[in-house]
Amino acid sequence: MNIIFDLGGVLMQHNMSGCIRKMTALLGEEGMQRVLGLCPNGEGVADSLMDKYECGLVTEDEFIDTIHRACVAGTSREQIIDAWVTMHAGIPDECWTFLKKLKEKGHQLFVLSNNNETHYKDILEHYDMSVFEHVFLSHELHYRKPERGIYEAVDSYFKSHGIDKEPVVFIDDIAQNRAMGEQFGWKTGENIHFLDKIFA
Repeated sequence: MNIIFDLGGVLMQHNMSGCIRKMTALLGEEGMQRVLGLCPNGEGVADSLMDKYECGLVTEDEFIDTIHRACVAGTSREQIIDAWVTMHAGIPDECWTFLKKLKEKGHQLFVLSNNNETHYKDILEHYDMSVFEHVFLSHELHYRKPERGIYEAVDSYFKSHGIDKEPVVFIDDIAQNRAMGEQFGWKTGENIHFLDKIFA
């Protein structure tokens, strides 16, 4: 079986409040929305700097420099990066144990994530992503879930590797993202416990 995992909200725990707190200290509330496009409730604004960064339409340097110009005097690039990666609260050890067991049983594991260069660099510094056969990232594919284009890229990869002949399960915590996956014939669930039903 082929299993696609979202990262944030499924494997990776979020610390959105911590990220907002640190970024607001650097940008102020008005700057958070005007520059970054991140609302106080953690929702992103369409076509914002954050949105473009997740689609790979701006580089890491452009992203950080744009924020840096709007920050309070004396803010360093390192402080911006530290605040930004605070959004990640880590992948629990039990998740890694579970993933390794799935792999040992012969299941192929994948990631499909709305992500950005800075966050993914941070992930690679802390986790061995080789447990996954392939990692599909919005900033590399230039589409974000639930845009159809990112699913078509995954589907094309699967077909070229003969994976489309086998069942695909897609685990994502957002209903709209799962709905698009279902259009490609994927079975979907909102958390890893959905797999317990499949393997029961």
